[in-house]
Amino acid sequence: MTRRPAERGVVRGCCLGVILLLVLLGLSAFVVDRAMAAPDLGAPPGGNDDGETQQAIAVSLGLQLGRDLVTQPHGVVTLTEHDLSVIAAANNPHPDRYHDVSARVRDGFVVVSALTSYGPISTTVVAHIGVALQQGGARLVATVVHVDVGDLPIPGWVQDHFVGSPTIQLDPLFNSNAALQVLRANIECVLVAPDGVRVGVHRPGAAASPGVCGQGA
Repeated sequence: MTRRPAERGVVRGCCLGVILLLVLLGLSAFVVDRAMAAPDLGAPPGGNDDGETQQAIAVSLGLQLGRDLVTQPHGVVTLTEHDLSVIAAANNPHPDRYHDVSARVRDGFVVVSALTSYGPISTTVVAHIGVALQQGGARLVATVVHVDVGDLPIPGWVQDHFVGSPTIQLDPLFNSNAALQVLRANIECVLVAPDGVRVGVHRPGAAASPGVCGQGA
């Protein structure tokens, strides 16, 4: 039986619709599978334990810098992965959404991960964060560079409007006790190194030396 042109058009349209539906279903399944996959974060957070609270870490770092600056013009402290995990948990922007927050250092970034749920899907959100010293002021700035949900990289516009991310704030650490508040005006460098985030401070009256954070890196 010969089909009329209109009938052939309807059949082709239906076939294309079915194919498109199958493609969308396959793409959705892939996205869900990647989003639910466990990201490869490597070893658990390590390094020295400078305290179990942000306040305790601030006291420990203040003492270290105080000892260093008594004998030399520059001092450098390292925030280990353990310290960074404590700080990230203390500054969790959405404690009702993000749980089991931890931080690691990977490839020049602070990598903050947290468990969360999107509807019926439980997954791990991973934020890759760059840390820098703000130009013209002794302020540590943390910037989310990109975010993964599970093993799925998330485009920036999706991240901003729908996903959000865990993050880390290092600047409040230097407001946590009197010693660090005095020293924060003399922060001269910050570096994400293999052993953690290094922060360099110079003695009042000494010239800043931004390279001290990279010594021994």
